[in-house]
Amino acid sequence: MKEKQRKKFHWWYIPLGIVLVLVLTAGGLVLWMHSMLPWPNMVAMTSNFQLELSDPMRAYVVSGERDYSTLPEVLALQDGTGVETPEDMALRRAEVLDLFEKHVYGVLPKNGFEMSFEVMEEGEALDGAALRRQVKLTVTTDKGSSDALLLLYLPNSGRPAPVVVGLNFNGNHTVLDDPAILPSYAGKKDAAVLEEERGGKAERWAIEEAVARGYGVATIWCNDFAPDDAKAYSSRVISLFDEPEFKAVGAWAFGIMRGVDYLVQDADVDAARIADIGHSRLGKTAVWAGANDERIALVISNDSGNTGASLTRENRGETLKSINALFPHWFCTKYKEYGADAASLPVDQHLLLACIAPRRVYVACAEGDLWADPQGAWNSLMASRPAFALYGLDVLPDGCVAEGETQPHAGQACWSGAMGYHNRAGWHDVQREDWEFYFQYMDEYLKA
Repeated sequence: MKEKQRKKFHWWYIPLGIVLVLVLTAGGLVLWMHSMLPWPNMVAMTSNFQLELSDPMRAYVVSGERDYSTLPEVLALQDGTGVETPEDMALRRAEVLDLFEKHVYGVLPKNGFEMSFEVMEEGEALDGAALRRQVKLTVTTDKGSSDALLLLYLPNSGRPAPVVVGLNFNGNHTVLDDPAILPSYAGKKDAAVLEEERGGKAERWAIEEAVARGYGVATIWCNDFAPDDAKAYSSRVISLFDEPEFKAVGAWAFGIMRGVDYLVQDADVDAARIADIGHSRLGKTAVWAGANDERIALVISNDSGNTGASLTRENRGETLKSINALFPHWFCTKYKEYGADAASLPVDQHLLLACIAPRRVYVACAEGDLWADPQGAWNSLMASRPAFALYGLDVLPDGCVAEGETQPHAGQACWSGAMGYHNRAGWHDVQREDWEFYFQYMDEYLKA
């Protein structure tokens, strides 16, 4: 019988093992980044501290010079005429909103539709501290109708309450662990999935804290107005209009405004003290809706990034070219024609923030959320100040930023009159720390 031969050890096993360990470690880093960044599956590290996507037009840029030489003036009409009075600013606002409709977001429907409301459920909530009301909003045109479900929690105080309204990403049932919350209308889910998801995003909404501090909270699933899908985005409210020029972000903003339609006629809501709020792409939505709808007293942008609160000309994090390549269903067709040439846009986001004046605006960022360009958001907010100052309002002082710094540091909030800002440590998210800053600001400036 032959004796078994001993397997020979090859020296190259050692470097191969080292390579495998490095690959597995890198894979773990990528998975970690998946959980930390807003669209992390596209991101890879490079040696010059520029994060790039596999496609060169999808660059995650965090370095380079900032060029403001082509930044449009706030206090000048398109023909160069100076803006010196609130009446002049009203003309500038109309001009700017028209430019944003034509070049960025698409034209919002202002007529040609009817709204109706039906209370689907009402009852006490939060151990009697709140009233829960669920309302079907129906948009009707000559092409048909589309429904959305608004979920509203109000303090059981016996008097009209200020309300914060915003869209949610995953369905109304996710914002609070309340078994009475009805399923949203879009994308029907079976009962088991609904129960598994129920309350899963409650940390992002802080409804109990809001009610305890005297605020109502209203929310609608964004998909009730437009699914966030390049193939299906036009399947709901957009389908009701002939040759619509707006896409998903426009449909979502239209949805917030339809929610406001309901809120202003609800006797339990203080119609003069409605704030809108949004995070990430829904932060872009909140800014666009708030700039257009003067019934909104306070606009809150949370990590909204490019085409939200951050300057497009910054060319940091999510760029003009990348946002249109990755999300072709968000903005109007004209916006894509600019390619990577943000400097040729007739507008930038500081002008949109300026359109909120003389109402109030609050911009929040997260220090580690480079994709949303916190520095660009701060620069945009500061560049919008002349519009608020023109109305005689207190604006953010230069002293908000420490010597040697370029924006408020993590954990710092700064506000003055009509403008607020904070920078939170961490990543792309809405956290209780964000809400605590919002509540402090609203306690001072939104409550009666």
